[in-house]
Amino acid sequence: MDFLSRRSIRKYISQNIEKEKLDEILKVALTAPTGRNLKPFELILIKEKNALNKLSLSKSIGSAMLKEANAAIIVLGNPEISNTWNEDASIVSFSIQLKAFELELGSCWINVKDRKTSDNTESEEYIKNNFNIPSHLKIVSIISLGYPNEHKPPHDDKDMDFSKIHLEKY
Repeated sequence: MDFLSRRSIRKYISQNIEKEKLDEILKVALTAPTGRNLKPFELILIKEKNALNKLSLSKSIGSAMLKEANAAIIVLGNPEISNTWNEDASIVSFSIQLKAFELELGSCWINVKDRKTSDNTESEEYIKNNFNIPSHLKIVSIISLGYPNEHKPPHDDKDMDFSKIHLEKY
C-alpha cells in the first residue's frame, strides 16, 4: 500500500459503496489491535441519506461533507471495558481509513471531541441523542466514506517536517 498517497477526502460522487466493500472495512475494524484484545469499541454504520444528512449537522464546521458521503461509521469507545478505550478506538478508526483507501474509497476522520453544533449543542450530545447511543459510550470519531470526487497528490518530502524526528533522545 502506498501510504503517502492516502489523503483525507471530503468530496464524494453519488455512487453507493458495494456491500462487499463495507463488509471488508467492518471486518478490518473488528480485528484491529487493541490493548489486551479487550475490543473496547462499538461501531455504527450509517448508510441512509436522511441519517447522513442529520449527522452532517453534528458540528458547526467540518461535518458538512457527510451530506455527500455514501456511508459513515461512528466509532465509539467504552471506558467501562478498558482505560485505553480512546487509543484502541482511534486505531480502529485509522484501520477503517486504511482499508477504505486500499479499496479505492475516500475517507475523512471527523473529530467531535470538544466540538459544537451550529446552535451550540455539544456535538457528542447531538449525535448520542439522534443515534440512540448509550450514555456510557464516548464518540471517538466519525469516518466518512465514499467514492472520491477529488484528487489530491501524494505527500512528498516537502510535506514532512523531519525536525519532528529525534534520535535516541529529544
